[in-house]
Amino acid sequence: MGSLIIMSRIYLGLSVAATVALSGCLLNESKTSRFNPGTTSGGAGLSQLKSSDAVPSANMPFYLEANSPLEFDENNLSADKIRPMTLNDCIAQALSSSRVMKDLGVTVVRSPQSVITNLDPALVYTDPRLGEEAALSAFDANLFASSMYEDNDRGLNNRFFGVDGNLRQDLSTSQLGINKRSATGGLFGVRNVTIYDRNNQQTNRFVPFSWENYLEAQVRQPLLQGAGTEFNRIAGPGAAPGQFNGVLLARIRTDTNLVEFEKSVRDYLADVENAYWDLYYAYRDLDARIQARDIAKLTLEDLKVKLASTGRQAQAEEQVFRFQSEIVDSLNGRVIDGTRNNNGSTGGTFRGIGGIRVSERKLRFICGMPINDGTLISTADTANQARVLYDWDEAIQEALSQREELRRQRWVIKQRELELIASRNFLKPQLDMVSQYRMRGFGEDLYGTQSATSTFGQYQEWQLGLEYQIPVGFRRANAGVKNAQLALVRESEVLREQERAVHFGLSNAINESKRAHDNLVLQEKRLYSIVAQLNAIDLRNESGEAAELDVRLETHRRLLDARLRFHQAEVEHMLALRNVNVEKGTLLRYCNVFLNESATSAEAASDAIQRIASQDYSKVPASRDVIVGSQAR
Repeated sequence: MGSLIIMSRIYLGLSVAATVALSGCLLNESKTSRFNPGTTSGGAGLSQLKSSDAVPSANMPFYLEANSPLEFDENNLSADKIRPMTLNDCIAQALSSSRVMKDLGVTVVRSPQSVITNLDPALVYTDPRLGEEAALSAFDANLFASSMYEDNDRGLNNRFFGVDGNLRQDLSTSQLGINKRSATGGLFGVRNVTIYDRNNQQTNRFVPFSWENYLEAQVRQPLLQGAGTEFNRIAGPGAAPGQFNGVLLARIRTDTNLVEFEKSVRDYLADVENAYWDLYYAYRDLDARIQARDIAKLTLEDLKVKLASTGRQAQAEEQVFRFQSEIVDSLNGRVIDGTRNNNGSTGGTFRGIGGIRVSERKLRFICGMPINDGTLISTADTANQARVLYDWDEAIQEALSQREELRRQRWVIKQRELELIASRNFLKPQLDMVSQYRMRGFGEDLYGTQSATSTFGQYQEWQLGLEYQIPVGFRRANAGVKNAQLALVRESEVLREQERAVHFGLSNAINESKRAHDNLVLQEKRLYSIVAQLNAIDLRNESGEAAELDVRLETHRRLLDARLRFHQAEVEHMLALRNVNVEKGTLLRYCNVFLNESATSAEAASDAIQRIASQDYSKVPASRDVIVGSQAR
């Protein structure tokens, strides 16, 4: 009864303390709620958003350029301020200076989490949750050890324990062991346990303490669900329906990410080319407009010499001002979308409307160069005007086998196939074989080896049996199989549509290369015809037979338009040839770019050469692992 009273008092005290604490919280909340949001001080304090910045660290690099944008015009574009670069120079600069696969849409600022870097494949491989090493670690051996000490003081309702029912005990239990999961799903373990027991038990055999040892070996091997190398390589130990993380799936994730990285490099190279040919066109655009302006000036000066009417001079002067304003736009450019990936075609459709300075900054940005360094980059390459003919059967076969999106999707389908195999394993009941063997020792007789009646020990124990468990109806397992089947069908249908899209894109690209070349030839002929027409007008003017001013000015505009259309046709032809390689999945080879996972040491290369030389490829293996063989690359 006394203990009940004491416990009641304790509970009463705790209740009072909790009530006071809660009332204190309510009082504080009521005080806070007295702020009136409508007042100047309280409302401003509650609604103001305070910005926060992370504490700077060594992992936060600070980038600052010393140069500012320089003021260029057509008069100071001298050779000492121009830096010519070829397309190969730009590609080499881009790949050597940047770890981030940038794009001309500046995704690195708007959505940095979606940007791919050259570290991404290594991040996937070393992922401690889903990476290959994480999947392999499930089969590592585990060494475990523990040592626990207890001081027990108990009163028991039995006079035979301790001294008249009062037990005092010092107990120590130590164990050391190792266990390992096999590729077949079995769990093997060995451990040694040592127990030290010192107590006041009057009926003890050894006084005042005793030692007990036993060496134990255990094996648990699944026979149905979870059994076999196929399942464990796919799903990994301890898998559940829909939750797989085996070695093969981890490797597929790595391969998928490698293809994704290759695709990002392809898009990166395409954008480098887009920026390069945009700048190429910008320089030709400026040259054509300067030439048209100079011709318009000559016409105006000729009218002034001949004392033409004010109206005719004003008409020619308007032409000069018009061309001069276009020169300003062509030199400085406007910050608008230029040629970049997926703006009508996978590799990019030409939109050369940026101007020299904007296009030059885009090229610097995409190549990882300083945005401003006191010079202007110019394009040293010229456009290729030769016609290229493609064999359709060869091109489409190359596209279907090399296109990055298709290769990635095939890895996804392989992943879904393996997941379906693993899901079907859960339709089997759980049947495990369990075995255990134990050798015991007591006191000074370690494992009973000092016994005269047994060579291997007096105290030996073993256990062997089966454990069986089956869910009635297999509802979760059936749902997992159905889900895996649907996922596989979905990815197959996606691949089918992707292949149709590749046919569509490659057809457009090859047709565009033909159109661009035909248009290039016609635009060149058009340009020569207009130049001949303008020369004829000038000859008539020199002979005293003056042409109509409107005709001369219109010819100047048509000459400018023909020059721009010719240079535009040049760039369109170059991008069309590039886009064919994008659609075929051969852009990296087209640009002489090759990917390597890491630099190979001389020792590794020498060892690989020796191993390859010792292999006999003429012999066919008698059998091949279905799962491992299907992953051969």
